[in-house]
Amino acid sequence: MEPSEARDPRLIALAQAAFAVALYLALVVASFGILSLLTDTDVIDVDASLLLGPSMVATSIVIVALRLVGAAVHLVQERERGDLAVRVPLGGGLLTGLGALVGYVVIGGMLRAVALRDPGVLLEFALHELLRPYSLAIGVLAALVHISFVVMIGLGGDDPKRPLWPWEKD
Repeated sequence: MEPSEARDPRLIALAQAAFAVALYLALVVASFGILSLLTDTDVIDVDASLLLGPSMVATSIVIVALRLVGAAVHLVQERERGDLAVRVPLGGGLLTGLGALVGYVVIGGMLRAVALRDPGVLLEFALHELLRPYSLAIGVLAALVHISFVVMIGLGGDDPKRPLWPWEKD
């Protein structure tokens, strides 16, 4: 790999987006565990397939990943045009959180409706999940990860550096 490729801001931004998505997954798993422990409830409290919960979380992860990659590409393009201003993306973060929340409850309702062969279950399950703390955690964490990711990329300056391992630091 050439040194110029290693310092390509697009690759650095995409690598940081991948790490932010991994962080989002870790935060979701941790928050679900803590919420389940504190409220003494199950994440999915209806009789369902073992794949329903992971499918719902995977949908929110895909939505967050797409939004973060889009934000990274947009920020790199702005930086290449010379715009180095750091903006806190509250609207983008709220949109990401809302998208993750809607994706989480809608895909859960769709999969539950398909499993029961009853289309009426879609709205019932989606509304039930929407009112639970787990779906709120999905949306809030997605918004926070999006906002912190964009601020982190924005603070990288016009010549971002790759993250260093502890043994690489001086």
